Parts: sequence; C-alpha cells; structure tokens
Amino acid sequence: MELAQDHISFGHDIEGSWLIYEAVEVLGDPELLARARRLAVEMAFAVYEQGLDKDGSLFYEANSKGVFIDPNKHWWAQAEAVVGFYNAWQLSRDVRFLEASRRAWEYIEERVVDKVHGEWHAKLSPRGVPFTEKEDPNDACLVGAWKCPYHNSRVCMEMMERLAGA
Repeated sequence: MELAQDHISFGHDIEGSWLIYEAVEVLGDPELLARARRLAVEMAFAVYEQGLDKDGSLFYEANSKGVFIDPNKHWWAQAEAVVGFYNAWQLSRDVRFLEASRRAWEYIEERVVDKVHGEWHAKLSPRGVPFTEKEDPNDACLVGAWKCPYHNSRVCMEMMERLAGA
C-alpha cells in the first residue's frame, strides 16, 4: 500500500528517535536494544542533516525530495530537538548531537519563550519571528486545542533527569 503523503516531519522524527529507544529499554532485550540504538542515532542524524537550520532550530516539514513544505519553527519540535539530539549524543558520543541539543535550547530561550506573556510562542517564521494573531490566530495562541505545556514541560523534566545522571 502506497502512502498518500510525502511529508517528513522533523519534529516527529527526532521525538520518535528517543521514544523508540526508551520503549525498547523497558523490554530489556539486548539485541533489540542494539538495533534501537542504531535506529535512534540514524534518525537523529537524518534530522540533523535535513531539518536543522543554521540558527539551531528545526524546520517543520519537507517532502522526500528535501523541499520544505512548512519551513516555520513550531514550538514543540524545538523542545523535541533538545531531548532527541541529547539522546543521540548519549548513545553515540558524537559531539555534533550535543552541540545541536545545546543550540536548540538556546534558540528556545532566545526566540520561543514569550518573555512578555509567559509560555512559549506556538509558531515562528523561518527567521524566528513569532506569528501574530493577525497572521494566524491559531498559531499565535499561547494555549489552544493543539497547544499546551506538554512538550515544553517534558523537555525540562527529561533534561533535568538526563543531566543529573551525566
């Protein structure tokens, strides 16, 4: 069966990379864990190569030919980049992943955090400018049907745990 979509979601891919590894860790199967380790690092590397902007943020979506469908910077994908790249560093010790995790966090602090109203901006332009309510009411909200503090809370909890064990 052929898929109708031709979308690569960089946020979902980097999130999937660390969640797959975490799920397999619970099973305790060494052979499966080795496969999951390779897969997690390969997925993180693909996102690093194809979805990472020079400012440290992730673009949102591209097609299989590498053409951006949505070059904007969605808040949750930035959070997943921090954890996903850090996880890839923990698994591979490739310093590019450690640097990508750090730069994603810096981008969040500099651009995504709404220092006036609190919370995080939902979506930013490719240049890192938050969407306004005039441009898109759904993507300018601080909280909405698809916008809640799930990913931003999780990145903080995940990183506190991972950094405490470092």
